[in-house]
Amino acid sequence: MQQSIRILDKNINLIAEIDNYEELQIIKKFHKVGEFSLKINANKNHVDKLVKNNIILLGKNYNKVCLILHREFMYTETGEKSDILSVKGVDLKGLLNRRLIIPDTGEAFESHEGTQEEIIKAFVNNNCVDSSNPKRVIDNLIISENKNLGSADMWRSSYENLSDKIQEISEFCGLGWEVVLDANKKKFIFDVITGKDLTINQTENPPVIFRSDFNNIRARHFTESIINSKNVVYAGAREDATKLVISTGEVEGFERNEVFADVSENTISILQKEGEIKLKEYEELKSFELEIDPKNTFMYEKDYKLGDIVTVQDRKLKVTMDTRIVEVQESYSKNGMKLKITFGSSIPTLFSKIKRMVK
Repeated sequence: MQQSIRILDKNINLIAEIDNYEELQIIKKFHKVGEFSLKINANKNHVDKLVKNNIILLGKNYNKVCLILHREFMYTETGEKSDILSVKGVDLKGLLNRRLIIPDTGEAFESHEGTQEEIIKAFVNNNCVDSSNPKRVIDNLIISENKNLGSADMWRSSYENLSDKIQEISEFCGLGWEVVLDANKKKFIFDVITGKDLTINQTENPPVIFRSDFNNIRARHFTESIINSKNVVYAGAREDATKLVISTGEVEGFERNEVFADVSENTISILQKEGEIKLKEYEELKSFELEIDPKNTFMYEKDYKLGDIVTVQDRKLKVTMDTRIVEVQESYSKNGMKLKITFGSSIPTLFSKIKRMVK
């Protein structure tokens, strides 16, 4: 039986429920905004409620929450049976995609120091929750209590997209983030999160191991690439010979691969920080994409979930990785559920490569 979908309006009021659809795919991401797509016969009940800025809920506890951004109807000559409505959108993290980071009047940057969790939450608070401009406040969005995750750090931004900046910080420090729905309180709750260590050599938690001879992998795709990687960064002002340039990275000789980060500031701390960020951005790509049996050996969302660090082994390739689950693709249809998981680094899309070039 298919999981039913509830539809809410933007004020978190229940307006309809659907339990019969053709296909639903949800992609959850640890560092980035997730996305979803739904296909349903256009003549079924309540499809008129699947409109922009309405919210859909799915899951045992309705813990998968997405925001509708796009819909299109496809009609054919064969009649109502093949009339399809296609709906697309993002998870609730996409709310933060609607804001820029706006510095205070007279300031070139919005800057924060503290733990990495504090810094992320300060950017969200200043631009979504307690903004000096009340028009920028996102209704019903609140921030969870600080848990002091991450290490002491400092970050700054000026007119960058808020969700892109949070992604950059979270990828740099290994933390994740989420926006969840508290339906009873009618609130969207922003939080910074971290996964559990479920790797084979730790003893605190029951380990989770994905291996073909455990019969919990249906298909696998391994990628290891240095095509776009760099391991030494020079940071400074490209067109000002009087300004300081410093290097980050210690690789020598044959394997040394250099890149320049154009930074207008002339302080050592900022140049070092920009160099570290650039190195993280250009690190070697190592990724496993596995189609998983969600009920064999380990139960998805019970034994492991998005953000956890697990062990993946491929004896044919002689590869063992203790690696984080960074993306989960859940596909629902009348044939049941399929689960595809990305471990390690998400393979960059053409769009993300263009964004990096522009940046």
